[in-house]
Amino acid sequence: MAGLISTMTLCGAEDLQRPVDARLKLLEQKGVAGSGLFQGAVHTVQTPAEVRALAGKLQPGDQLVLVGAEWQDARFTFSGTGTDEAPILVRPQTAGGAVFTGKSELIFHGAHLVVQGLTFRGVNPARDGAVILRAGDGEAKPADHCLFTGLTFDHCGSNDAADWPRQKLWLMSMRGSDNTVAGCRFAGLKHIGQMIGAAELPKTGLQRLHVLNNRFTDRPKIDAQNGYEILQIGWSGESAKGAGSLIEGNTFENCDGENEIISLKASDVLVRGNFFFGCQGVLSLRSANRVRVEGNVFDGRGKANTGGITAEGADHVISGNTFRNLKAPKDYYFWTLAFLSASAENIGDNGDVAGYGRAKNILISHNRFEHCDARIAVGAYPRKDYPLLPRDIRVEDNVFVGMPGPSVFDYLAPDAEGELRKTWREVRNVFER
Repeated sequence: MAGLISTMTLCGAEDLQRPVDARLKLLEQKGVAGSGLFQGAVHTVQTPAEVRALAGKLQPGDQLVLVGAEWQDARFTFSGTGTDEAPILVRPQTAGGAVFTGKSELIFHGAHLVVQGLTFRGVNPARDGAVILRAGDGEAKPADHCLFTGLTFDHCGSNDAADWPRQKLWLMSMRGSDNTVAGCRFAGLKHIGQMIGAAELPKTGLQRLHVLNNRFTDRPKIDAQNGYEILQIGWSGESAKGAGSLIEGNTFENCDGENEIISLKASDVLVRGNFFFGCQGVLSLRSANRVRVEGNVFDGRGKANTGGITAEGADHVISGNTFRNLKAPKDYYFWTLAFLSASAENIGDNGDVAGYGRAKNILISHNRFEHCDARIAVGAYPRKDYPLLPRDIRVEDNVFVGMPGPSVFDYLAPDAEGELRKTWREVRNVFER
């Protein structure tokens, strides 16, 4: 079974990955001037009207340079079509310039755009459903092969606490294919809504979104509503559709908005090398198949309701992660590892679309669990509408420190016939003081 699990998952989460955009490394190492990517004309603009006037007119390799320290109440849509070798660049004239304030809202669509170094400070569009930066303008005008790097979103939204639970606000939304969000900082969002929303997958082809080396901080708990995620990929209307996306090298710190820090409602996603520090929530494989979760650190820093991973769906691999000091979960939605009961045998591309798919054919290996208050729950919340318990869950070669055995499981759902429980296996796990 272990071989079957590894093969199926590798064919999804990893084999569908695209390489990291080579232009990102080039810009990081050599900067704009030394990259050789932008050999065209430089167009300087000082107002949103000037930006709009140039939309669709720049050539590959051109630069759109935003002049001035502050852009207050700036609203514009900019489109352009560059190439892989000669993208179109949007940047401030000087580092730290082009700070957007007030009711600013920006939209970028087209192909091969690089948007670099913009800052959004205290931006409050003051309307429900606003998005401060849209990559893609609806289904008809996506952003493809675009790179968003070095952006800062600093405590955007209303100063009135009454607005936070009733006005939805997204910092970024992503619509299109092969886009990258890298080296950005997202801090202090209090509104219902997401820091990055990537729910709308392409109608054809894969999303292949890369979210790389960003920092997400200070997302406080406001109320018990759903909708305070940091990042969401896919949505329930097309549950478990393949995405081929990558979430890697990011830091999530004090992100307490709701129990789902990352909500995956898409399949074939690789979540690798991220850090979750003091976050009251979990990585949620809510409606997904073939997700590979490897090399991440979930460190609760001793805070209550700091969790690890909850999952439904098939063919996941959870390997090489560290779960440390995750404390006092109030329920299984905040557990160290929890596999929930389900309503559908299969989900998404395996069959059914509605509901949540049975957790099955899952490998949990070579993880390290240190001083957590919970271990692994299998079949959480069985009920009439969610009768399907997990099956074929294999837990092997993990280390548990300060978490006495003898079993890796601290909750097993009632299983009257006992047949499913025979498929839940634990082998070669080590318990240390």
